Amino acid sequence: MSTSRGFTLIEALVAAAVLGLGILSATTLAMHSLNAGATSHQQITALALANKAVECWRSGPTLCPASAALSTGGDSQSSTTLSGTAYTVRSGVTPTAYAKLQAIQVTVSWRPVSNNNGSSNDNAMAPGSGQLVISTRVACVPVFVSSTSP
Repeated sequence: MSTSRGFTLIEALVAAAVLGLGILSATTLAMHSLNAGATSHQQITALALANKAVECWRSGPTLCPASAALSTGGDSQSSTTLSGTAYTVRSGVTPTAYAKLQAIQVTVSWRPVSNNNGSSNDNAMAPGSGQLVISTRVACVPVFVSSTSP
């Protein structure tokens, strides 16, 4: 009879260990899902900022003063903080071999903002950091320039 009690105790310990592993696995899966969701949100925000920079150039200096530097072939840089992440948007326009096109390259880099002092994290490989690059070609004469025939 005493062997039966020991065996039942071992069964209870094994069952508790299996249950603990199951709970740990479910918690790990939930944490990975939350991390993937946050990373996806950062990437979507970076893509929206990059598209905004391209559309700013296309709209011209009248509607978007930041595009004035790009219209003359210069570079532009801006920074913003959204949802605890610092984003830096760098834009550049270069002429192409084909005279009627210009190449626009927009680079968006992001890093999580530290909660203690509000500054951007210095480690480029910190969790939540990333970079997105968009390259496109557009007509040299933006749509905001009108031409009239005599």
